[in-house]
Amino acid sequence: MASSTSLAIVLHQSSNNDELFMKQTLQFSETLKDLKNLRKQLYSAAEYFETSYGKEEHKETVIETLKEYAAKAVVNTVDHLGSVSDKFNSFLSDNSTHFSTTHLRLSSLEQVKHSISNLES
Repeated sequence: MASSTSLAIVLHQSSNNDELFMKQTLQFSETLKDLKNLRKQLYSAAEYFETSYGKEEHKETVIETLKEYAAKAVVNTVDHLGSVSDKFNSFLSDNSTHFSTTHLRLSSLEQVKHSISNLES
């Protein structure tokens, strides 16, 4: 009976870990999509400033505006990359802990099985 209870606990915890894994995977995927969108925005802004520079009489204003925008875009990109890196590190850390915990539980179940086999002999 203890063996089946232990197995039920392990299966329940495994299900919870699978849900957590899927949630983390989805969050990481969304973060990467955000990064790709940021790239599209930067290309769009570059095209806008290129067009504006060719048409605008006040080229100095366009250049200064571009410098400010580019600086903010670089800061936002670096910040976003830091966020992606942090989420990835957290993901790896959680999964390595999950692996260790699962390994310990399986070892425990093997010991219980071995003990039961010895009792039956």
